[in-house]
Amino acid sequence: MKVALVDVDGHHYPNFALMRISAWHKMRGDEVEWYQPMFSNPDLIYASKIFTFTADFTEYAPWDPIPIRGGTGYDVKSSLPDEIDRLLPDYSIYPEIPYAVGFLSRGCIRHCSWCVVPEKEGTIRQYDDIERIAQGRRRVVLMDNNFLANDREFVKEQLAKACALRLGIDFNQGLDARLVTEENARQMTCCHWRIASGTSSYIRFSCDTQQMLGPCKNAIRLLREAGYSGRIFFYFLAVDPEETVERIEELLSFDKRIDPFVMPYRDLNGDGRVLNPRLNDLARWCNMASIRKSCSFKEYQSKGMKGHESASSVRESNLL
Repeated sequence: MKVALVDVDGHHYPNFALMRISAWHKMRGDEVEWYQPMFSNPDLIYASKIFTFTADFTEYAPWDPIPIRGGTGYDVKSSLPDEIDRLLPDYSIYPEIPYAVGFLSRGCIRHCSWCVVPEKEGTIRQYDDIERIAQGRRRVVLMDNNFLANDREFVKEQLAKACALRLGIDFNQGLDARLVTEENARQMTCCHWRIASGTSSYIRFSCDTQQMLGPCKNAIRLLREAGYSGRIFFYFLAVDPEETVERIEELLSFDKRIDPFVMPYRDLNGDGRVLNPRLNDLARWCNMASIRKSCSFKEYQSKGMKGHESASSVRESNLL
């Protein structure tokens, strides 16, 4: 059988579901390739979409089979059959990816209004082992939504293994600052933190509301007291630009070794657009450290507005 895959979101990050689907079909002796309209001629097509705001792929040849669509971008309730879900991923379909990817746990204990994880995966549960996920690779990207919410012994065991194996790890969804304790702060301090690409090294958290400032400061304090001197990355969900700037500035004033990253709120019930264009300005200002360190957001907006007005004047004069 000839199987074709479509990574609807693009190839910027490996699609974990497609990697396991590929592994399952290859285990059965099937041929697997990326779908190419007009050239693939497959017996089966799988299309996976993670983000609701990603435009759908529609360039299928009229004689090809209707694709089997899955992923949160299509249906929040979609999932893989157990026999596929438990397989190790096939990294050969993403040869440019040098790191391992996986989940130590699935689900979350929180019920944030902007998050689909509780609806899709339910509450927290243990899922895998870091040594099995690594498969001999030196860097591991862990996509857990709330790793620290797991049983204390499981957290301790997995961090200890990561440390003993000298794995460069990255919980790329961020850890829950409310669950940092003296014990797991010491365990995290022993680990080697490394993002998937590049040489940056930091622990990730999120500070999505004003109420999270206290827990975030406490998490920073516990990590520093445990001996962690590296950088700490914070996601900032942004709904109101001014309020988000206040959060960023307050956390930066508490600890200078902070890397803030703004994520503009998207209307996930609509077409996924950022409804407030000023949030895009805020993200550009914050997420480029050279800009953020050279001026305030207010100054950045002022300069941007002047540039916009100047450009508009030029366009209008050209129409005369």
